[in-house]
Amino acid sequence: MEIYKLLGLCLCALIVLCVLKEYSPAYWPAAAIACGAVVLFYTLRLLGPVLDFVRQLSGLAQAEYVGVVCKAAAIALLAQGVQDSCAQAGQTVLAGHVELAGKAAVLLAALPLLRMLADTLLALLQ
Repeated sequence: MEIYKLLGLCLCALIVLCVLKEYSPAYWPAAAIACGAVVLFYTLRLLGPVLDFVRQLSGLAQAEYVGVVCKAAAIALLAQGVQDSCAQAGQTVLAGHVELAGKAAVLLAALPLLRMLADTLLALLQ
């Protein structure tokens, strides 16, 4: 399974990063971010079947709303990854700002769903 390869990669990266942090702490944050990027890209490659399923699902349902949910989920996952990388590098303030920006972006992406909900509620009340 692909997950075992990904977990093995993460464990190897962890060992290398621990050694690098001990002997060369100046390069450790950049190496941690690079390892995180490799894991992120590998994970995105693993999500291919999920994206195919979403495409099939969007053909059955209203494509706009399925796309909105997928977009919001992707924003949340990417923002969490960047936030974790910032926190790991010791930049907690930047990590907090990334978290806030991610939440705002998810809310903005979900705006069409919120408008649809408001329109539906207003139609029910009239």
